Amino acid sequence: MITLIYDFFDLLINYIPLIFIFLKYTFVIVLFIIGLLILFRLRGIYLHHRIKDPGNSNKSMNNIRLVLGCTYIILAFGILFNYLTYFLIWLCQDFNGLLLIFLNYVVSTLPTEIIQNMANIEYYIYPIIALCSFFAILQYTMSMFYLVNNNRVISNPKKSVILLGSSIFQIITFGFTCLPYLL
Repeated sequence: MITLIYDFFDLLINYIPLIFIFLKYTFVIVLFIIGLLILFRLRGIYLHHRIKDPGNSNKSMNNIRLVLGCTYIILAFGILFNYLTYFLIWLCQDFNGLLLIFLNYVVSTLPTEIIQNMANIEYYIYPIIALCSFFAILQYTMSMFYLVNNNRVISNPKKSVILLGSSIFQIITFGFTCLPYLL
């Protein structure tokens, strides 16, 4: 039974880079589509207000949508061409996440006989934490999109604020450990 579990984790660890390549390009496509949708919606709102009231067509929410749409497109190209990934690795290199800090503390307090056996466990745990970190970042970007475009999409804005808060908590817990896998 234990060898079956180790074989499953070995298979998972061997295919983690391939999974992250697929997730990277999927994430880039999602970011690019979200940016385009925000900009197309902004164009529709702008044209609707211009037809309805030609004198007052500049709203502060339109500026937020313009900045957010352009930001998503820049994020998509930054992750696609790796310049944003390198920048974020440089920026977040000292923040491992609370879970990894706690695991390192626990490992440092153990006797040396147990630490020698912990090398395999860290080999299996790190990619799983990286996957959780990636999904936390994805959840954060999607919740920001839903907060800006909450017309008839969200029935209860409290749920999206709770989703945003939980994604920030997950990012604090898991850190940005997925970034090296996105290269």
